[in-house]
Amino acid sequence: MSPRSAPPAPTEPPRPFVERRHAPVGPTALSVDMHIHTNFSDAPKCTLDAITERCRESGVGVAVCDHNEIRGAMGLIERDEILCVPALEVGSREKLEFLAYFDDPAKLERFYSREVEPYKRARFFTKLDRSFTHLIPAAKEAGALVCLPHPFGPSYKNVNHGRERKAALFDPHMFRHVDLIEVINGHMRDHRNFKAYMLSEVFEKNVTAGSDAHLPKDIGTIYLRFDRAMDRKGVYDLLHFPIKVGMTTTYRFSNFARTAAGVIPKHLQLFVSRKRQREWVMKYNGGEV
Repeated sequence: MSPRSAPPAPTEPPRPFVERRHAPVGPTALSVDMHIHTNFSDAPKCTLDAITERCRESGVGVAVCDHNEIRGAMGLIERDEILCVPALEVGSREKLEFLAYFDDPAKLERFYSREVEPYKRARFFTKLDRSFTHLIPAAKEAGALVCLPHPFGPSYKNVNHGRERKAALFDPHMFRHVDLIEVINGHMRDHRNFKAYMLSEVFEKNVTAGSDAHLPKDIGTIYLRFDRAMDRKGVYDLLHFPIKVGMTTTYRFSNFARTAAGVIPKHLQLFVSRKRQREWVMKYNGGEV
């Protein structure tokens, strides 16, 4: 029997699993809190100045994921002082929420102006007059990475909420559009975050993590960590791969209560105030913050 022939020699050295594909542009950071809110939705104390100060102190970047709103994200991007990933949290007619991350602010603006702004509800931050069965594929078509945040949160924030909604979400033709699962959310208890991690494992989805901060002090307590400083395009690219998540705190009901004390009045104000409702549905004019 003739000996087995040797495999051909490689023509080039092996490439690293993830490599930088571009020179960094703009602000960079070693870690990014992938889910925070601003005073342009329901986080009254998270002004752009307060967020900038907190990020400079802690050295983190952020993804502003305001509810059906982009003025906060675009404001930080236009300031160009800290790393801010273009993003928003989309709330559908069925109250299913998802995060949409973009590599380019212009893509975020186009998606918002076409698919979100015309369908905003005057009395609700978190609810559009449009189904997630349209919004999720539309986000993908617009160039977004789609993430399910706090998938085992209470009430409608839980992916199991509503038999028909659950069936529509987990339909294979729909769920293939979901790229990421948020496996650590700062307002979720450990067992809820563990269920989120198991969801990512079962469906082989990549993961992300964020504080869901509505207070400046919470920004950066949950984060993604990189082996080198990344700009927003680099962060977007790395979300396609397995990634390291981290946290500097654990769930405390006192933190949740402090957040709720600021968030609930904002939601009630929007529900009853005609002036606030007019401001909420005011058409976005790029560059005006």
